[in-house]
Amino acid sequence: MHLHPLTLDDKSIFDAYAAINRHNLSSYAFAPIYVWSHHFQCFWTLINDYFCVFAKQAQDYFMPILPMGEPFCYEVANSAFHYCLETNKNRQIARIENVPEALLQDFQQEGYRCVQQETEYIYRAADLVQLNGNRYKSKRNVYNTFIESHLSAQFTPYHNSDLEECLALYVRWQQSRSEQNDDEIYLAMLEDSKSAHTVGITHAEELGLMGRVVRLDGEIKAYTFGYPLNSEMFCVLFEIADLNINGLSQFIYREFCRELMPDYKWINAMDDSGLENLKRVKRSYHPTNMMPSYTVYENRTNIP
Repeated sequence: MHLHPLTLDDKSIFDAYAAINRHNLSSYAFAPIYVWSHHFQCFWTLINDYFCVFAKQAQDYFMPILPMGEPFCYEVANSAFHYCLETNKNRQIARIENVPEALLQDFQQEGYRCVQQETEYIYRAADLVQLNGNRYKSKRNVYNTFIESHLSAQFTPYHNSDLEECLALYVRWQQSRSEQNDDEIYLAMLEDSKSAHTVGITHAEELGLMGRVVRLDGEIKAYTFGYPLNSEMFCVLFEIADLNINGLSQFIYREFCRELMPDYKWINAMDDSGLENLKRVKRSYHPTNMMPSYTVYENRTNIP
């Protein structure tokens, strides 16, 4: 099997196959895979006209998403998975991530072991813009307080000239988070996310990312980036806001959703990375749906 390195030039063919499947999980898009290119070298190939993506972890392969094509073909997924098994020195690395719940039965019937890994938060865009009712009362109050305190706040499109200022904001945000938490795993996640943000923002146009920034007194104090997953759903990939400015994160999130609402019914805020604080924040916006994703392993493999 010949694998091609996944480059920015491959986005068009990736998008063509992604449009065939119309998955609702956020990983079935080019940007959320490519932004991790500093951590995993990704490759692609076609198997029976199904687009298969492989990621290399050290010297071993796994699949970050299912083969894309219509309809879902278990035989192709099984063939791609066995390529990982046959190629890898460490069989435990072989896996297929981001398997939708609706497709688990195909793998379970064949003896694969399926483990829930993440849960993505899906919201009705109108709910995030209108913030109606008592359940959104605190969000409205914080948003209104920010508006009253920062009359000159500017919510504007991201431009390439904003790159260095956005990356500097991430460094300050990372430092603030590090000062509040000394857990080594969390600190490593912050550093990993830094590289993902760097790749994503640097190549925002090529990746098809929509970016917005908030300026206060001329300085960028928040940014957000995302991408359309399909005709009805938009995914928010990044959001960073100065932690010292109360209500700023609520402001940029609401304004971004306000701009998106005419074109997209649903907002996918992705998962919470297992972080309790992030979980509380995402639950506080009252998701309409919690969408689980699964990873499948060889049945005899000891799951890491």
